[in-house]
Amino acid sequence: MKKTQKKIVVTAIALFNKGGVSNVRLQDIATQAGISQGNLSYHYKTKKDLMEAVLSYMIKEREEIGSTMQKLIENTDVVSIIKNYLRLQIGFRFFYRDILEIINLVPKAKKQFEQQIKDVVNFNKDAINLSIKKGFIIKEPHEGHYDLFVQNVWAILHSWLTKREVLGNRKVSLNDAVLAIMEMHFLYLTKKGKVLYYEWKEQIPKMAKGKMTIS
Repeated sequence: MKKTQKKIVVTAIALFNKGGVSNVRLQDIATQAGISQGNLSYHYKTKKDLMEAVLSYMIKEREEIGSTMQKLIENTDVVSIIKNYLRLQIGFRFFYRDILEIINLVPKAKKQFEQQIKDVVNFNKDAINLSIKKGFIIKEPHEGHYDLFVQNVWAILHSWLTKREVLGNRKVSLNDAVLAIMEMHFLYLTKKGKVLYYEWKEQIPKMAKGKMTIS
């Protein structure tokens, strides 16, 4: 991606996050990026073209973050795992909030949304399986239980983001999301796992002070 193209894409992401996809015009993006509308149109003739570039950029960011996740799982670095995911989620919050509008504009975004859900669910499954092997989490109470569990974890993360967008970050803090996820796991923790749980809990305030945006 060329320098000007990246500038346009990053500016578009920031404006989509702030004002919503339907409320942002190409002219608004050009003005915010400090370029002429003709220059923007040279790279992206339509809003659909630009959205496709934005989605490609988001996928690349997701892949780069995802490449570090396996090592974090192996090191049982739960705080960093949550921080990385929230950074991605908040940095591209327009995608989750305006997904129906985006699909109308770029139909293939539906598959990307489905893939995102699948990736998060599979990642959480891997994390649980490894935690069981390390003795941090109890074995599955019955077949299929953890499959539903990890889907509920995704649902909490998604609903938390919507709640935060509506009520604001003062009423819905990052701590709320982290604690909600950790509390879901609490009943499944072994004694060994609970020791780590209280260590992680002390790290939450520090995590929330970090930079949590991409654009």
